[in-house]
Amino acid sequence: MALILATIATAGVFLYSRGVKQEAIKGGDLQDVIVSKIDIPANSELDELISAQQFELLQVPQDAVVEGAVTDLAQLRGRRNSAFIIAGEQIPISRVETGEIPGGALGIPEGHQAISVTLDGPRAIAGALAGGDNVTIYATFEGVKISLVQKDFLKSLQQGNVSGLQSQGELPEFDTTVVLSPEVEVLRVTHENSGDPAQEVSDAQTAQGSTTVTLAFLPDEAQRFVFAMELGKVYLSLLPPDEAGTELDPLTFARVFLPEKTK
Repeated sequence: MALILATIATAGVFLYSRGVKQEAIKGGDLQDVIVSKIDIPANSELDELISAQQFELLQVPQDAVVEGAVTDLAQLRGRRNSAFIIAGEQIPISRVETGEIPGGALGIPEGHQAISVTLDGPRAIAGALAGGDNVTIYATFEGVKISLVQKDFLKSLQQGNVSGLQSQGELPEFDTTVVLSPEVEVLRVTHENSGDPAQEVSDAQTAQGSTTVTLAFLPDEAQRFVFAMELGKVYLSLLPPDEAGTELDPLTFARVFLPEKTK
């Protein structure tokens, strides 16, 4: 008997809800709005999601329509969203109205520059990186030569007077690893897929393949990074969330094997 009563109650609720919806439709109290089928991160290309049919129409009561809600896919074409969009929520046009957000499409922090670099798996944390992470950048230089120079060497070099510059001898060559930038924000990460583009890349393939990382640098950091990429070897080290990077003194062979004598 309890089961029968529960079934009747469920059917009653369904019929009542259906009747309310039908009355709203007849009375013109429902409005079509565009919603997403999936969560959409900020700065996403909405055209790609439209092509993938990730948007749908949803009927909502007129008094529940948010201000400026998107009601037609044409309002989303050729644009990016400036804020995270949750699956199923109404999309205010203000989130996609201009497609312009601070820092451009990559969300570059003010005063910074974006540089992309392609690294093999281990140097890019074996594919564990994602946009929004922070990394420390290490650089290793081999065969570094330090010369003893005349007092006015740097001044003459800055003035472009390279004639007559003389060194007073060279010290032995050495290798060194330095902290190039203690804390740099990752803006975007792209993993290489050497196989079928439609095939999902496994964690093992990501770890072994190359990764293109786009980073946000201050101008002086960008200059040092390009120098290190051209003349040295670079490693990225992933920082835990909300943890700051650490400045370290340059490391040489002597400091590794004779740490007490080199302090």
